[in-house]
Amino acid sequence: MKFFGLIALLALNGLMLAPKAQALQPIIVSYAVQPVSHFNQQLRIAQKQHQDWSKDPSKISSQYAGNKFTLVRTQTSKDSILTYQVSELSKQHPQMLLIMSLKQNAKQWQVDSAQLAWKCSDGQHFGTDRCNIAEHEANSALIR
Repeated sequence: MKFFGLIALLALNGLMLAPKAQALQPIIVSYAVQPVSHFNQQLRIAQKQHQDWSKDPSKISSQYAGNKFTLVRTQTSKDSILTYQVSELSKQHPQMLLIMSLKQNAKQWQVDSAQLAWKCSDGQHFGTDRCNIAEHEANSALIR
């Protein structure tokens, strides 16, 4: 699992997360491992029902992330696919980055792992630091 984290960090070096980033590359200093077993159960059911989203790794990633995230990059390697999802900007919440690894076994996709990191409004990197929501709201108001 640590090996995947290092690969994800290296892979993200070339990723621009937002148009306003002006070629700045995000730095990830830590992430929180997210549960995937329950989602994989739902995914298997969807695959048995031949639901469209269950056949495409990008759609599977978006289904896991939810509608407040946008898929910004997909990276294919020999035996897996990495997806990078970024949450929409919000006054109430820090921007979040979701990195997922998906693997295919017997022509069926499954989520191998999911990691979440976030960036506070005054943050220079993505990580698992505590954000001061009142400060986040104040900084977001200044940006607008």
